[in-house]
Amino acid sequence: MAARAAARGGRTLLVSVGRVEDPILNPRPEAADRDVSGQDYEHVHLNPVVLLAHWWERVAGTVRATRPAARDGAEPGFDPFVLEPPELTGLADAEHLLTLSAIHRYATAADDAGLVYQTVIVDAPGFEALVALLTAPASIAAYLERVWPRHIRLSGSVSVDAPATGALAGLILAERLTELAEELAAFVGDRTALELLYVMTADGARVPRARRELAALELLGLRPSGLVVNRVLRADPRFAHDLPHPALQWFARRLAAQVAAVDGARALGAELGRPVLEVDEASAPLSDTRDADRLRMVGPDGSDPLTALRTGAPPADPTVRHVEGTGLDARYEWTVALPLVDPTTIALGRVEEDVVIEAEGVRRRVRLPSVLRRCVVAGATYAEGDLRVSFAPDPEVWPVVGA
Repeated sequence: MAARAAARGGRTLLVSVGRVEDPILNPRPEAADRDVSGQDYEHVHLNPVVLLAHWWERVAGTVRATRPAARDGAEPGFDPFVLEPPELTGLADAEHLLTLSAIHRYATAADDAGLVYQTVIVDAPGFEALVALLTAPASIAAYLERVWPRHIRLSGSVSVDAPATGALAGLILAERLTELAEELAAFVGDRTALELLYVMTADGARVPRARRELAALELLGLRPSGLVVNRVLRADPRFAHDLPHPALQWFARRLAAQVAAVDGARALGAELGRPVLEVDEASAPLSDTRDADRLRMVGPDGSDPLTALRTGAPPADPTVRHVEGTGLDARYEWTVALPLVDPTTIALGRVEEDVVIEAEGVRRRVRLPSVLRRCVVAGATYAEGDLRVSFAPDPEVWPVVGA
């Protein structure tokens, strides 16, 4: 993808994420005789632990520089900033925030020469880690607002006599985290800025799992812009493939399985309104970045894959409509499109002005439209790929005309 994006013109960056670097993207010194430095795209590797240490050093330095010195003999109390950056071996949600923050900077900021990247492609982790990465900003912002609302944080007093008790440190940390989380939550939710590609192998047994993972992403509002069926074998029609030889029998089984995988992926793509791309199995193991040129990638009906990814309409936002009645007799319906979801996995909850939806093993907290925040849930149904939640006015908070 990075090679093709660079070939179309524009500065391209390939980002890999993880605690261990990929030797293909970062060849060993003995591989220097290969032409690995002439690719048309740039590459950077993000180590979440390193990002965490650098961020903690900056925040801790700010706290220590701005708070008064503790009185002699005063107990430090709660003070997270006694931790030094080298002590930090991991902090999951903070790592996710900082990784996304680095990706966001690469995607939006110019470098020292005033240049920006037209395309930033991230070699993302697998499904579980990807969900944790992309949902961390919204989750952290919601948690902080729930347990320590901003209006309370900013209106509370901080004792200058006991600066090390954690009040000032906690306030600075909470504000930094909230601002960063809100910025990144907006970035993740902006489909004009961030697109996902769902990659699955050409294995028929992979389709049921793909359906559940795509359904979970749909619940989270993360519908991919396209599906990729990877490592597709191509049969050479010049040779017979039905001879009683173990290798040919294995090949025949693989071909049958990948037909099922491609058909299943196309069915999923049709339900989501998304194109399906096919990438051939490499003829030899990949050894360096130039090997990307040997991978054949085709879009639907042989179309250009990058062009095909821009054809799908974005998923619809939740909608609300007035069903019937007026005043306290009014009824409203809130609809969330959830194609692919198994309705037996759906659960609903209400937390103040939000609804928590659970399905396919994931949860999403959604802020209700203003008219529904003064209502109570009256029921819910799932039909034709839509979750429909009924609301009725809450007599205790519903405005009364003429009162």
